[in-house]
This record gives sequence, C-alpha cells and structure tokens, in this order.
Amino acid sequence: MNLRRVLQSGVLALAVSLGGCGGGGGGGGGATSAPATIDGTVTYDYVPNLTGALDYSATVSRPVRGAGVDIVDSQTGAVLGSTATDDNGHYTATVTPRGSMSVRVRAQLARLAPGPAWDVTVRDNTRSDALYALESPTFSVSGSSATRDLHAASGWGGRSYTGDRLAAPFAILDTVYTAMGKVVSVAANASFPPLRVFWSTRNAPSVGLVSQGQIGTTSFIAANDGAEILVLGKEDVDTDEFDPSVIAHEWGHYYQVAFSRDDSPGGSHDVSDLLDQRLAFSEGWGNAWSGIALGKRNYTDSLATAQGEGMNMDLIANPGGLLGWYREASVQSVIWQLNNRFGFAGIQQAMTGTMRTTRTVTTIHAFAAAYAAAAPIASADLSALLVAQSISGATDDPWATNETNRAGLAAGPMYIPIASGIAATGCVTNQYGEDNKLGNIVYFRMTVPSARSYQISVSGPGASDPDFDVFAAGRLSSSLGLGSSETATVNLPAGDIVLAVNDANNSSSKTCFSVQIQ
Repeated sequence: MNLRRVLQSGVLALAVSLGGCGGGGGGGGGATSAPATIDGTVTYDYVPNLTGALDYSATVSRPVRGAGVDIVDSQTGAVLGSTATDDNGHYTATVTPRGSMSVRVRAQLARLAPGPAWDVTVRDNTRSDALYALESPTFSVSGSSATRDLHAASGWGGRSYTGDRLAAPFAILDTVYTAMGKVVSVAANASFPPLRVFWSTRNAPSVGLVSQGQIGTTSFIAANDGAEILVLGKEDVDTDEFDPSVIAHEWGHYYQVAFSRDDSPGGSHDVSDLLDQRLAFSEGWGNAWSGIALGKRNYTDSLATAQGEGMNMDLIANPGGLLGWYREASVQSVIWQLNNRFGFAGIQQAMTGTMRTTRTVTTIHAFAAAYAAAAPIASADLSALLVAQSISGATDDPWATNETNRAGLAAGPMYIPIASGIAATGCVTNQYGEDNKLGNIVYFRMTVPSARSYQISVSGPGASDPDFDVFAAGRLSSSLGLGSSETATVNLPAGDIVLAVNDANNSSSKTCFSVQIQ
C-alpha cells in the first residue's frame, strides 16, 4: 500500500489503509446534520524480543490502548469529536458529520482526574517535535454509523524495513501505558507529570544534535521544560521501540523523579562496572523496575543488523564478578525479588515515602531502610537478599554504618563524619574507572546545628580539580570550578547533610581532599 506523511498543526499524521468498515459507513453520501456514531478498533504490530533479538516471524497484533482518537473534518482540519481507545483498542465517538472525514489516532495518552491522571506523547525529534498520529483515508457517512478499524504495521519487509514504521510510536506508548498501570495498581489516584517521548528512524547512538537524531543512547532526561525520554530507532544499528525492557527502564527513572528521588550522577555504565553508590542504585532500580512493570524476569535489548543480536540479562542471577552495593546487578536482584515475593505495594510505599525524604543520598542502603519500615513483615527476607549480594544485612541503617564490603578500597565509613569548623580528609581513586565509578566520589556527613549560611571549602593537590554537591533530602547545591581548591557559600538546613566530593581531573589512583564547613 502507498503511505503518505503529512505534517500539519504539529501532528505527524501517518495515513493507513482502511482496516474495515461497517454499519452505515463507507458510502459516498454528502454531509448530514444527523448525529452519527463512528467506532472501530485500533491495533499495531508488536515484534517480540524474548532473548535479545527481535523475532519478526512472531509478530502479533496488539490493541492500541488509551490513545486519543479524533474525528477530523477532511476539508478544514477541524476536530468534530474526540475520544480514546479502551484496553481492547476499541473507540466510539458520536459526531455531526460535515461531508468527508477521517479518523486520527494520536500517539498520546491523556487522562484527567478524578482517578489517575497523565499526559504522555510520542514525538519525532527530527521533525520539529511533531506528535505521531495514525490517520485513516477520508470517508463520508450516509447513515447513522460507520466503523473504521486502523492498524499500524511494523513496516518490516522480511530482511529489512521496506515500509513506514507506523507501529513504533504505538509500541513505545503501550510500554508506558503498562508501566503506569503497574503504579495505578497500588496507587489508584496517582498523578503522573507530563512526559514527552522522542523517537525517530534517524535516532542513532551518536552524540550531537538531537534534532538530527544524534541522541547518544536511549535515555531519560529531567529537562527544564518537563520530563523526556529519547529512544533509539536507527535500523541495523540499534532500535528500541520493540525493546520494552529498555523503554520501561528509562520510564523507571521518570518514576524516580515523579514520585521518589534520584541523586545519581548519571553517565555511562555497564552491568559489569563497579559504580558509585548513587548510580548503582539508580540503574539497578531501572533494571528491576523493567521486570516489575512488564512481569518478566529477564531484561532484553536488541541491536545490530536486522536487530538480530542483543542482550538477555537475568534480573536475579549473579552475572559474575564482585557483588555489592556498587553493582547495579546486585541492586536489581534485591528489588526484583522483593517484588516477586511480596508485591509492589511495599516498594511503592518505600520509594514514595522515606526514600524520597532520606537525608542520605539515594542508595540501596537507604532503600533497604525505607522498605523495612514500609513492609516490616519482609525484613528477614530483605536482610537475606542483601547478604546474598554481599551487602550489609542491616535493614535500619540508611547511613550504611555497618557496611564492611569496600571492594578492595581502604576501610572506612561510607560517610566520613565532619564537624563545623574542623577539617576532615577524604580520598578518591580512579582505579575502577573515571567519573562515576566506585571510589570516584567521597562522601561526608555533617549534622548542621542550625539553619544558616555556611562556607564550604575543599582543597587538594595541585593536579586535582575538586567539585562537590550538597544534599539534604535532595540536591541543595553544586559547586563546579577550576583549580585545586573550591569554595562556596551555601544555605544549609538544620540536621544531617551530605557533601559528595569528586576530582574532575581524575588525576590519580589516590587523591586526598581536605574539607571544612564553617
């Protein structure tokens, strides 16, 4: 079939052939003033990824759930009526026809309170952020009803994509719908902040202009103008629209920002890396969440020629190497198994409660304390799961004072105590990698006696360049400068605060800093 693309009013409308007609529809009659009911079912091609590679031979048709549907006047573009598909992909709208019309299905989930509320759109970052939509051929109604079914095909031609990839935006949208449904299952009136998802066939793993598809990788961004997820779509390189594990993982980071907290420094990481404690928790959470939301134990990600290769990771099994609070694999195993044994309600309560307000940074230790408080009946299982991953089994210790696993780093507290006006020393190392790896960041803890302005000073050897972040139930301040010393004045609240110090130069296998707060 011939497909055409029309960019109008910020909507990228993808025209499709008619999937079916019925009732009084399909005739060539002119306009009528009598109301008419337009209904139908909207579906999309779903390509499974069970083992890491896409299996196009097992493609199935799935309903487009919760998407916005407009009945559009073909001459003026005016919207005559709007509705949304149900969980079976069915829609019904009653309109007063004006001659020829079309059915437009938006790649948008929109719902207002009461009950759960959300606004999710899938857009093309390479076409002025236009909203994807599926549009039927024009038709007119000669009776009181018409049926118009629409189907978004994958575009797969057997060895490559030979047609428009109409299904991709709706496959992404459906994964988000599933993820939101998991939250709603334990929080019926959850209100989800707006989310924009950007996908294009040009989105490739190169860094540059997002408007040109150079997005680097599929990722979540807490942008100034709202939450965003960028999704890869470059054929024969890396596509993620049919990798629900990947989409759900990034949505898991959206969940942290929307309902909980994420102090992660971000940056590149691998499941085999030994990571900073904040990054290890954030990425382990994302992996575990993908399995929780999708109801599956493995994490799959396709890539390469014909999307025929990829990763298949067991969310429980030991992937090899050291285990501990610094491994995302250890974190994901603990969280996934808690959900498998006790359900999601306790995790939701922990993430939206104490985890959100903890004065520590967001780590597996902070999560364990929050979860044990939310689901005390699970404390013994939680402790055993932690110990099995070489993490302290204490479930009331967000500051990790009982943690002894240092992965070969010098013994010492996870948070070095510091008193007002008295210098303390902490060291960083690049022995496990740079920027966000284990040992790259050293943490200090101070109990602030009274809320006021404090001067924070960090100094190191001449080759170093110290930077620091200040946390108190979330990030308070960041200080990024040049040179071997860094000073900033920060308003601190009373109570515990955390100072995270790193060496921007990653200058040595061991760099020690002197820190003073006064």
